[in-house]
Amino acid sequence: MSDVESQRAANLALARSAFEDFEPTSPAWQAGLADDVVMTFPYADSIGLPPVVEGKEAAVGLFIGVAEKLNLKFHDVRLQSMADPEWVLVETRGKGSFKGNAYNQQYITLVQFRDGQMKQYREYFDCQVVVDCFGSIEKLMAG
Repeated sequence: MSDVESQRAANLALARSAFEDFEPTSPAWQAGLADDVVMTFPYADSIGLPPVVEGKEAAVGLFIGVAEKLNLKFHDVRLQSMADPEWVLVETRGKGSFKGNAYNQQYITLVQFRDGQMKQYREYFDCQVVVDCFGSIEKLMAG
């Protein structure tokens, strides 16, 4: 196996674990994020959510907040390697609920890993599912 193929296989495994073992409160899960991770949500600003989150502390805070509010679990995780072995395309579904409102989301996420850690995270999701579940973005963003 070439170095590129080894890197690609390792990053596919990291991506699978990040989604299938999603536990953002776990120090082991958090260790998979680079200190300077950048999360981008290209459609988020259309519903009043921040389009960019920078840094490990902010990323962990976002992941924990969303996971706790929704009891979010990912399933049907499908991965695709990219030409650049640092990048992985992840297609998955997320399921949870907020105050009795169902949350059933489909995500397309591009994830970059460098030195065994998530460096970039670019997530595409259906904004209407977020609005339908929370009723207002203020409820999602409230502490």
